Formats: sequence, structure tokens, C-alpha cells
Amino acid sequence: MMNSFDIHIHTRRYSGCSFINDEDVIGQAVAARLDGIALTEHGMRWPDEEFDRLREAAADRGIVLINGQEINTFNSVNRSEGEFLVFGVRRSLTQAYSAVELVQVVHEEGGIIIAAHPYKLSRGGRSHYYGAGDLILKLELDGIELCHPDHNEPAMKKVRQAMAELKIPGTGGSDAHKILNIGSYVTLFETRITGEDDFIREIRAGRICAEKRDK
Repeated sequence: MMNSFDIHIHTRRYSGCSFINDEDVIGQAVAARLDGIALTEHGMRWPDEEFDRLREAAADRGIVLINGQEINTFNSVNRSEGEFLVFGVRRSLTQAYSAVELVQVVHEEGGIIIAAHPYKLSRGGRSHYYGAGDLILKLELDGIELCHPDHNEPAMKKVRQAMAELKIPGTGGSDAHKILNIGSYVTLFETRITGEDDFIREIRAGRICAEKRDK
């Protein structure tokens, strides 16, 4: 049986734009019939001591909890180059990085990096993206977010083309900022995931797929 994880979730504890209380995420993960979730706060990683307490509470209810972060990148004129999900790096990546620099830092520190919603349309118009857009084709990524609430069919087609060209997997995540959205988009793992090491290994190996779940 596939293990289902929502790997893109924000809580109000460390993401000011979220309405989700961290004490509610575990119960909602259980209600959504998930095997695990990842917390990916904007611009930071949960402190280990705090996260370990939450991880133990999650384990008591059969939920695997992964500590990640979502990092925005910028070019030399301070224009965004897109957001990226990072796992396996043991510190918050608070410094300003370009996309290329962030990929290098993450890999040097043994982590993995996934382009978050690269083809999410921005308010600037149909030809502009809130994510990295076609820049993903020039980066040494470990994955690309495929199933996301702001990815329409044309966006998903672009992601699939990039996945094929780069030979990397697509992930699914709700990007939840409201509690009931948790579990609406998921990453499915072919094998049982017991913690971060399994999580990272299986994404690197491409033994995953993404899907949207009907509520």
C-alpha cells in the first residue's frame, strides 16, 4: 500500500500568512487519512526541540512528521526566482540566495530541493509566474511540485514536460494555510516512510507519484 504524505503545509506559529494552529495539524492529518505530513514554513525550519515534541505527538497517532522549509530566491536585482521546498538541511536558510545558489547550498548540506508551484500564475498576468517558471529547466532539482491547488491543467502539462526532460519526480502538496486543506494534494510513496532518511531517499530515487484527492 502506498504511503500518502502532504509535504507542503504552513502553520501560523512560523508562517504569519497561515491560519493553522500547529496543535491542530496532527488531528487533521489523521482525519485526512494521511501517513505523514511535512511542515514547510516560509523562510525557516522549525527549531529541533520544538519540532521533536510535535513529532513525538504525531508518532503517537501514527503520523510521520517531516521538518522542511520553503525558501524564496532572488536574482541580483532582487527579483524573485521562485520558491523551493527544502528538506534535510539542519538549519534555517535565512540568507538571500539566488535559485542556483540555493540548489548548491542544499546539496552541499545533504538535502533535497523541490521547485514549489513553478507555474502558479501571478497577479501580473498570464505570462508571469509566482513560481520559478521555466527556470526550473536550468536547475539541478530533486523534484518539482506537480499537484498543487494553483496548478491548472496547462501548468501541470508544463511540469510533466520538465519532469521528463530533467528525469526527476513530481510531488504533491496542499500548500495548506487553512486546516481543512491539509491532505487535498499528496505525494504517494511506494514504500513505508518512517522518517526523514526514508523520505529523502525515496524522493531522490523517484519512487513517488502525486495526486489530487477528492474530499
